[in-house]
Amino acid sequence: MRILAIDTATEACSAALWNDGTLSAHFEICPREHTQRILPLVQEVLTESGTTLSELDALAFGRGPGSFTGVRIGIGIAGGWRWAPNCQ
Repeated sequence: MRILAIDTATEACSAALWNDGTLSAHFEICPREHTQRILPLVQEVLTESGTTLSELDALAFGRGPGSFTGVRIGIGIAGGWRWAPNCQ
Protein backbone atom coordinates (compact mmCIF):
# COMPACT_ATOMS: atom_id res chain seq x y z
CA MET A 1 0.00 0.00 0.00
CA ARG A 2 1.26 3.48 -0.91
CA ILE A 3 0.06 6.38 1.26
CA LEU A 4 1.17 9.98 0.71
CA ALA A 5 0.82 12.30 3.71
CA ILE A 6 1.33 16.07 3.71
CA ASP A 7 1.20 18.64 6.49
CA THR A 8 1.13 22.39 6.03
CA ALA A 9 -0.80 23.38 9.17
CA THR A 10 2.13 24.72 11.22
CA GLU A 11 5.43 26.50 10.50
CA ALA A 12 6.77 23.13 9.41
CA CYS A 13 6.02 21.77 5.98
CA SER A 14 6.30 18.03 5.43
CA ALA A 15 5.63 15.24 2.98
CA ALA A 16 5.93 11.53 3.66
CA LEU A 17 5.30 8.40 1.64
CA TRP A 18 4.62 4.98 3.13
CA ASN A 19 5.46 2.51 0.38
CA ASP A 20 4.89 -1.14 1.30
CA GLY A 21 6.78 -0.94 4.59
CA THR A 22 9.30 1.74 3.64
CA LEU A 23 8.97 5.36 4.79
CA SER A 24 10.39 8.30 2.85
CA ALA A 25 9.91 11.76 4.38
CA HIS A 26 11.02 15.36 3.97
CA PHE A 27 10.48 18.13 6.51
CA GLU A 28 11.32 21.84 6.49
CA ILE A 29 10.68 24.78 8.77
CA CYS A 30 9.43 27.39 6.31
CA PRO A 31 6.99 29.91 7.80
CA ARG A 32 4.74 31.44 5.14
CA GLU A 33 6.37 29.49 2.30
CA HIS A 34 4.23 26.35 2.29
CA THR A 35 2.76 27.05 -1.13
CA GLN A 36 6.25 27.22 -2.61
CA ARG A 37 7.73 24.24 -0.72
CA ILE A 38 5.09 21.52 -0.40
CA LEU A 39 5.01 20.42 -4.06
CA PRO A 40 8.83 20.12 -4.34
CA LEU A 41 8.86 18.12 -1.08
CA VAL A 42 6.20 15.78 -2.46
CA GLN A 43 8.14 15.40 -5.70
CA GLU A 44 11.27 14.49 -3.73
CA VAL A 45 9.57 11.70 -1.76
CA LEU A 46 7.85 10.35 -4.88
CA THR A 47 11.11 10.39 -6.87
CA GLU A 48 13.07 8.70 -4.06
CA SER A 49 10.59 5.85 -3.97
CA GLY A 50 10.04 5.61 -7.73
CA THR A 51 6.32 6.25 -7.28
CA THR A 52 3.91 8.39 -9.32
CA LEU A 53 0.72 10.07 -8.15
CA SER A 54 -1.38 7.58 -10.11
CA GLU A 55 0.21 4.70 -8.14
CA LEU A 56 -0.93 6.04 -4.76
CA ASP A 57 -3.55 4.11 -2.84
CA ALA A 58 -4.45 6.90 -0.41
CA LEU A 59 -3.76 10.51 0.56
CA ALA A 60 -3.59 11.98 4.05
CA PHE A 61 -3.22 15.56 5.22
CA GLY A 62 -2.79 17.34 8.52
CA ARG A 63 -6.07 19.02 9.45
CA GLY A 64 -4.74 21.02 12.38
CA PRO A 65 -4.59 22.49 14.79
CA GLY A 66 -2.62 25.16 13.00
CA SER A 67 -2.98 28.23 10.88
CA PHE A 68 -6.21 28.55 8.93
CA THR A 69 -4.36 29.26 5.69
CA GLY A 70 -1.91 26.41 6.27
CA VAL A 71 -4.73 23.93 6.80
CA ARG A 72 -6.47 25.21 3.65
CA ILE A 73 -3.29 24.67 1.62
CA GLY A 74 -3.13 21.02 2.69
CA ILE A 75 -6.84 20.46 2.07
CA GLY A 76 -6.63 22.09 -1.36
CA ILE A 77 -3.68 20.00 -2.47
CA ALA A 78 -5.15 16.74 -1.18
CA GLY A 79 -8.53 17.61 -2.69
CA GLY A 80 -6.99 18.28 -6.09
CA TRP A 81 -4.93 15.10 -6.08
CA ARG A 82 -7.94 13.07 -5.02
CA TRP A 83 -8.95 13.07 -8.65
CA ALA A 84 -5.74 11.29 -9.72
CA PRO A 85 -6.53 7.81 -11.05
CA ASN A 86 -6.66 5.05 -8.40
CA CYS A 87 -6.30 7.50 -5.50
CA GLN A 88 -8.76 7.63 -2.59
